[in-house]
Amino acid sequence: MAEMSHAGSEASSPETAPRTDADIPNRWLDGIAVPDVVRGLACGRPVEPVWRNEIGGVTFSIDDGAEYVKYGSPHAEFDPDAEFERLRWVSAFVEAPRPIDHGADGAGNRWLRTAGIAATSAVLGGWREQPALVVPELGRGLRLFHDRVPVRGCPWTWSVSSRLRERGLPEQALGPWPEFDPVVCHGDACNPNFLLNRDGLCVAYVDLGRLGVGDRWADLAPALLSLGWNFGSGWEEAFLAGYGIARDPAKQDFYTRLWNAE
Repeated sequence: MAEMSHAGSEASSPETAPRTDADIPNRWLDGIAVPDVVRGLACGRPVEPVWRNEIGGVTFSIDDGAEYVKYGSPHAEFDPDAEFERLRWVSAFVEAPRPIDHGADGAGNRWLRTAGIAATSAVLGGWREQPALVVPELGRGLRLFHDRVPVRGCPWTWSVSSRLRERGLPEQALGPWPEFDPVVCHGDACNPNFLLNRDGLCVAYVDLGRLGVGDRWADLAPALLSLGWNFGSGWEEAFLAGYGIARDPAKQDFYTRLWNAE
């Protein structure tokens, strides 16, 4: 399941894709044709679509999860070049999909192929029905990521200024910036992007195309926001306890507003 995020398809463009609420799993896969380039990458192995997101992105499984291909039209949230390099770098520190190759087809759509991981998204496989187990583990998983991936030597940034600039917003659009507590951020720390093994332990991370140095609350804020979409209300304290941090209302508010501005 791995690479379940921002992409589009020859048979299903972002304009025609059904909308989803936040990051609740979108398994609406009817009518999706396998693009020629994905069939070519499969080399005769079975292919099936396994995920479709809110911008029309499609992830295909090859050979029952041996490999995955994210496929889509160009979009700010889907940059295979950036994700390929980040996956190569971060895999020295945490488990992430091994990037195999990436490119574009004749229609200008882009793709990223990675090796599969023997784990399941924290919002699939019945895990959404077990929040008391999963939510604290999501907090522990994010803390593990922040602790293991070193700021020193990270080639990328996910700063407030760069994110505002990408949206054409002035640097003070959200008011004064909070004090900076640097970590290497996942960049999309929503619940689906954490993979659990059969015992419910977080063992890997996906959708790392925006990984870079930022404040730890830049990850914590969307992770907490994502809990409501996936597990319902009332789970934020369990997540924070798993992470091992007290709530910081000012930072949570600032980075939630920044996330929502994107």
